[in-house]
Amino acid sequence: MTLAKEQITDSSSNSGLSNFRITIERLIELLDLEAEDEYGILRPTEYAFRTAMKLVVEAYDRMGNSFPKASTSPNKQGSIRLAWENTNADRAVRLICPINADRKSYIYHVSGEHGSKDITSAAILVDRLNWFNEA
Repeated sequence: MTLAKEQITDSSSNSGLSNFRITIERLIELLDLEAEDEYGILRPTEYAFRTAMKLVVEAYDRMGNSFPKASTSPNKQGSIRLAWENTNADRAVRLICPINADRKSYIYHVSGEHGSKDITSAAILVDRLNWFNEA
C-alpha cells in the first residue's frame, strides 16, 4: 500500500477526511523516528505500520466523515498504538498493532468499564469507533 504524502496533505473542509489525514500523517511520522535509543526500539516494524495503515484506511472507507482522529505512538518493541481519547465523555479506544504476524492486533476500550478484543477485521475497529463517537 503506497500513499503519497502530497495526497494526504491537500486541503479539504471535510472534517472526517481531515481527521483521517491527521491520523495518516501521524502514522507516517513514526517512520521518521530513529531506529532505537537506550530505552528500546523507537521506529515501528514494517508489519506494525502496514497493519495500522490497512486498518485505518479500511475504517475510514466505512466511516467516511465520522472517522475520528487518533494519536499514534510506538512501543519499545516496535508495535504501534493508536489512541482515540474523549476526556469529556471519559471514553477511549486504543488499537494495538503488533510487531509481527505471530501476535494479534487488538482493540482496548474504556468508559467506566473496559474490555479488549482481537481485531480480525476493520469492522471491529469501526464498531468501536462508532461507539466512541456516540459520546
